[in-house]
Amino acid sequence: MPTEREGNMAMEKGCMELAKKLHQSVPVVDAHLDLAGELFFRVQNGEQDPLRRHYLEDLRTGGVNLLVSSVYLRDDQAAEGGLRAALDQISVLMEEVERNEAFCLVRTAGEMDQAFREDRIGILLYMEGLDCIGRDLKLLRILWELGVRGASLTWSRRNLLGNGCCRAGQQIQIPGGLPPEGVEAIKEMERLGMFLDISHLNDEGFEEVCRIAERPFCATHSNSRQVHFNYRNLTDVQMERLAAQGGVMGLNGCDLIVGCTDGEDALPLLCRHVEHETAVMGPGHVGLGLDFCDSYTEAEPKYTYRESHSDCLVNHSHLPELTAMLLQRGMAEEQVTKVIGGSWADYFRRVLPK
Repeated sequence: MPTEREGNMAMEKGCMELAKKLHQSVPVVDAHLDLAGELFFRVQNGEQDPLRRHYLEDLRTGGVNLLVSSVYLRDDQAAEGGLRAALDQISVLMEEVERNEAFCLVRTAGEMDQAFREDRIGILLYMEGLDCIGRDLKLLRILWELGVRGASLTWSRRNLLGNGCCRAGQQIQIPGGLPPEGVEAIKEMERLGMFLDISHLNDEGFEEVCRIAERPFCATHSNSRQVHFNYRNLTDVQMERLAAQGGVMGLNGCDLIVGCTDGEDALPLLCRHVEHETAVMGPGHVGLGLDFCDSYTEAEPKYTYRESHSDCLVNHSHLPELTAMLLQRGMAEEQVTKVIGGSWADYFRRVLPK
């Protein structure tokens, strides 16, 4: 394992050049971004063309080919049921994608690979929590028809389908397994072909998912609990079980989940998470799920979205810096290629409809 001193060395020119080359030549995937909600707020605030204005240049610089956009409900929206709020987010996202030829919606594995070939930025929709359906599992079919291809049962709060883990700024073990409605929701999601995300689920819920799930589930934006203790992160045993059934976990860039303190260089710590996760899970099970939140907070400053924390990377244009440091610390090019996109691309080829 590289030392912190080695991790903080000035970036070698050759590593940075190779990183930039990789980001323009192989698929790059970010498996978690609250894009739909952010765009909704920006449009409500009167902004024109926010997808292009706030994201296109940075995504192109970072070479990103696929974004998994969550549909996330704030506490106040979830308390009101949330179905209208969820549909509003989906509608705005679709409108923004339709007016920007550089982007396209991805609903199948074939559409994802077509986006890669055409050098367009694919947007894949999933629900970060299913508060909006309550107990009505028939609504999952409606979400599927709208292009939603995955879901987590809950965010970091309890709903009718499961118990979320504590929020990132807390250190509380949340007890309780899945209620019968949560079990049935997993079965219906698998029948439809939706992927299941266990990020934000509590530990007992994770155990039940392992018992129930028949299709590969994933953790779109969770880190290693061994590297940094936080209940939003996964234990080594959980990571082993996730990998054993064919799942992938995405590196979260939130400083509370990474364990980065103010003024600390985040890149070495991000690398430590990736390196440990790769050692535990093996190649092909680690990707990116950066959960950039600062732009969301900027779009809706009236709501306290997070507990005074921020992104470890500025935006997607800085992704090659992470890739370069992984290379510099000794990770093989083939494995780095999987981390920045290959692992998620392979996963979605297996779980999305053809």
